[in-house]
Amino acid sequence: MTQERAVAAANEEAVRAWDTVLYERWKSNRKVFVGALGEVTEVVFELFPPPECGCCIDIGCGFGETTQQLAVLVGPGGFALGTDSSPRFIEDARREAVEAGVENVAFETADAQTAEWDPIYDYAFSRMGTQFFAAPVPAMRAIRGALKPGGRLAKVCWRRKAESPFWAETEQVVERFLSRPDEYEADTCGPGPFSLGNPETTRGILQAAGYDQIELHPRDFDYFMGADMDEAIDSLLAIGPGAELIRLNGEYGESRRGEIAAALRDHYAAWQKPDGSIVGRGAVWIVAATNPG
Repeated sequence: MTQERAVAAANEEAVRAWDTVLYERWKSNRKVFVGALGEVTEVVFELFPPPECGCCIDIGCGFGETTQQLAVLVGPGGFALGTDSSPRFIEDARREAVEAGVENVAFETADAQTAEWDPIYDYAFSRMGTQFFAAPVPAMRAIRGALKPGGRLAKVCWRRKAESPFWAETEQVVERFLSRPDEYEADTCGPGPFSLGNPETTRGILQAAGYDQIELHPRDFDYFMGADMDEAIDSLLAIGPGAELIRLNGEYGESRRGEIAAALRDHYAAWQKPDGSIVGRGAVWIVAATNPG
């Protein structure tokens, strides 16, 4: 039986953002965001696969695509629980699993900073779901607490922003038109997607949370930005550092959106492939660690 778990006060703003405007934008651009990470997700599962018939927990599961993948990988004798702090993502994940006929899954709304899972899981996974905690050490400790002794954590997170040029250069283009306001009303997504980019930071968090056998593997990959320029610009201005700068500037930021989009078209014209698609380079850490018990 799954349950709805309380959100830590320090994470309330990030959860509001992910359950409202960021949910809508992610859903509208889902084809790009999910498709772009497909290759690196497969690499994680090849390097650090869940055990056959194992019990898995998926942190920050979003629409549950990776939870369904885990359920298939462990087979009908195994189980996968998808967790996310956004109730709207979880609602969609439950519906889509039913529609897909995947029966060995369940989903719950949970914030790892406040969750207390039973130590029944062989494997914990996260694709870009551990970067937004206001207090990452307690959150990662709670995830370790869900693992059996010897259970494995495998996750993927962005490296430094500058190492993924499509994120960094989009922000630089937007900064030609806008600066970060001292005060703003929009909710932000917490520490942000690049909070684990420094390998010493990521390793230190895991060590403080009690993990051992910690591994960080750098991985660069082709990041699919869009099937055409329109799709690429829409996705870049939906989520990411450039999109957030527009959002924090409120109505004024929206008033500059057309100029920014035109500048981005000019900037990324050189990246366009013969088939019209736009492809950049992404840089992530593939992280593995073990619960010593």
